[in-house]
Amino acid sequence: MPKICIISTRPPYASTAAKDALDTALVSASYDQETSLLFLGDGIYQLIKGQQPEGLPQKNPGAMLQALEMYGIENVLVSREDMRDRGLQESDLTIPAQLLERNAIGGWLAQQDRVFNF
Repeated sequence: MPKICIISTRPPYASTAAKDALDTALVSASYDQETSLLFLGDGIYQLIKGQQPEGLPQKNPGAMLQALEMYGIENVLVSREDMRDRGLQESDLTIPAQLLERNAIGGWLAQQDRVFNF
């Protein structure tokens, strides 16, 4: 089974890139691909709980994030340094995520068969 990693670097409401990343992950997992999601930079803001995007053109990503487990996406990773740089704690996240050191990201990506960056 191929390993697919979706990298999401965009904030949730600036464009459709965040939704596109989640859609790609769900579709990949639905075809029995071993799919993981890596949130870097401002992409981490997609994971913040309690978002209220009423009045914005994009929907809250929370519902899609809750579906990850149902689709078998077990590896949700976040850059520890990016969390710290934004003053965020694990308790701020809507779903559990594995914190990954920035210097370990290259090694993680090297283990993947395909990487998609959004």
